[in-house]
Amino acid sequence: MKIAIIGAGLTGLVAGYRLSQKGHLVTIFEKGGDIGGLMGGFTIGKTSLEKAYHHIFTTDSHIIDLTKELGLMDKLEWYPEKTSLYYDGTVYPFMGAVDLLKFKPLSLISKIRLGVVKILLEKDNNWEKYADQLAYQWMKKWCGERAYKVIWEPLLKGKFHERYKDVSMAWLWARIHTRGNSGKLGYFNGGFRIIADELARRIRENGGRISLNSEIRFKKYDLRIGQEKFDKLLLTGPSKEVDYLGAVCLVFTSKQSLSKYYWHNINDNRSPFLAFIQHTNLVDKKQYGNKNVYYMGVYVPHEHKNFVEKDSVIINEWFDYLKKVFPNFDKKMVVDKWLWKFKNAQHVVTRKFKIQNSKIKTNVFQANFAMIYPEDRGTNFAVREGEKVAKMILSGHE
Repeated sequence: MKIAIIGAGLTGLVAGYRLSQKGHLVTIFEKGGDIGGLMGGFTIGKTSLEKAYHHIFTTDSHIIDLTKELGLMDKLEWYPEKTSLYYDGTVYPFMGAVDLLKFKPLSLISKIRLGVVKILLEKDNNWEKYADQLAYQWMKKWCGERAYKVIWEPLLKGKFHERYKDVSMAWLWARIHTRGNSGKLGYFNGGFRIIADELARRIRENGGRISLNSEIRFKKYDLRIGQEKFDKLLLTGPSKEVDYLGAVCLVFTSKQSLSKYYWHNINDNRSPFLAFIQHTNLVDKKQYGNKNVYYMGVYVPHEHKNFVEKDSVIINEWFDYLKKVFPNFDKKMVVDKWLWKFKNAQHVVTRKFKIQNSKIKTNVFQANFAMIYPEDRGTNFAVREGEKVAKMILSGHE
């Protein structure tokens, strides 16, 4: 078969690899100038860095199995989690039961309730019972008003902005259940793009093609692209029937080390960003010319000011707030900075959320992160969806 794939993100590359392995002629059309999507990243020093923060968990079996198959396990390093939480002017360690017990903003009863809920959701495999419940109501009921306001409301608002009260508890169950059972974080020496590069190399080796800077627009899902007719078509872009929020991510390097933690949840509804990540507290800064690498990110509606204001205005606002979190932060110590904006970065998982069919028409298929339900998007599930849709396309043709 001749198969066209629209989008050279991880899902499209995995599907293309599997299809080309079976001898089918694969052409991947990518509207951008590079492969890998968010995983592809950009060059920093002598290595590659993702435009948005990436790591994997020990429970991410799909991407780990693919890494083994591609012969890249020697590039995967595992690191201990170093998580903190910023609340009311203070950065608190937040890595386990002991840190929770020492967390001053909550009473002992609130801490116990939080701990019990976390254990419950980590052990409970039945996500369906949470699908029709609202996350904010469920957490408020079982964790208590105070714990909800301090811990969960800032997360939900940061992730879903004004849509946070529409979010299904199934989404929050998945975040806690999947990540809570991990313990360590994984990162690839050379960045995540080494996976994209190896997949692309194998696709080409199998006779496939990857066409960059090729934006394909459909009036209808036609199997003819230009002068070429295909037997099957796979779309990996956003679903038309799903509501999305955009994301804004600031990456910067600095001579300063601001924290001893890797991940910082910013639990303040007045903050212009949801999370602050000191990437070089996970990965050695020697990979980046001995400079500290940081991320700040937030999810916002498409009409939000972050999508219309000048980059310099956004960066200054975020740096000003960062000064509140870390009073010793010095803008003059910043070396480089990049602001990335993504239009469709987070699907809104409501109680009535429906997974779109993988098969749109007889010979037209789709696969994207909005179909990863109830789990949240991530590289592990992007691999899973690529594998799954490739099997569907191959069904009856092997």
